[in-house]
Amino acid sequence: MNPDYQCYHDAVARQRTHQEDWLQTGYAPLGFYLKDFCLLEAAGVWHLYHIAGTPGVSCGLPGNEVWFGHATTRDFLTWETHEACFFIDVRGWDHGHVFAPCVVTHGGRHWMFYTGVATDNTQRIGLATSTDLFHWERVGDRPVIRPEEYGWACCPVTGGAACRDPHVLAHAGGFQMYYTAVTQDGRGCVARASSRDLLTWQDEGVAYAFSGWNQCESSNVQPVGDRWRLFFGGHHAWSYVDADQPWRWPDGPPRPLRADITGMEVIARRGDRWLVAYFGLRYYRLLVGVLDWAAPEPTIVQVTAPAALREFGLGPAP
Repeated sequence: MNPDYQCYHDAVARQRTHQEDWLQTGYAPLGFYLKDFCLLEAAGVWHLYHIAGTPGVSCGLPGNEVWFGHATTRDFLTWETHEACFFIDVRGWDHGHVFAPCVVTHGGRHWMFYTGVATDNTQRIGLATSTDLFHWERVGDRPVIRPEEYGWACCPVTGGAACRDPHVLAHAGGFQMYYTAVTQDGRGCVARASSRDLLTWQDEGVAYAFSGWNQCESSNVQPVGDRWRLFFGGHHAWSYVDADQPWRWPDGPPRPLRADITGMEVIARRGDRWLVAYFGLRYYRLLVGVLDWAAPEPTIVQVTAPAALREFGLGPAP
């Protein structure tokens, strides 16, 4: 066997089978960190897609955060790490980095919305699709979200511009996309776009903005009863605001949940108790926690014991 191929084969096998006490340490592929991510459950298997990078290296440095990691689990105790599933296009508009994947399933295909970044940190949102969740192909050669065309946005085409972290939600026979951006007057915001087919998106302007924030991160929208809860973070606390519809949230101060994290996805709910996955500003790994909305001061508490997952139908058998 070719020794170069053998080296590659051995490294892939070592990473695929590597295990730790993931509830304690948080999941990340061997040798890399994990940042903005999404989770998709298919036939009892949870697929994780995430930013992957080299510890100690800036996310803005060319050559770092240039592919998405992919791993699977059935119980959040044992992870199988797969080979990288999506890369920058060195000849395309997203030739610098790829950030913050969001995957949804519709019409027999899987749709990945992602932040594509030029080497000068100019950001837009692109689209790729898959039929098997392992192999992804770009749709077209242009981003689907281009805020330089929107009058409310501060988004130059060179020199760096914030437009990232998409979250797509099926609603009322169509789809809503929420993403983070900056307004013309310099406020960090969560913006919204709508679509009927996931291919063509209509700008719907600012969904939430607050003068105390100059940048939001990792937007996420969840229905809560007959209301809608918008989550986001940044170099502030992981926070939320509520509204009675999913189009626009009041421009008031957000309510903080936890100061040291900046991204969260919901795994399962049991009444007021949510099982969530998250990563933090101090530890770039996927952690699992419980968010109890009935608590006097709701926050996210890390799950470290496998038995705690049984409440949500996961973890080891009794």
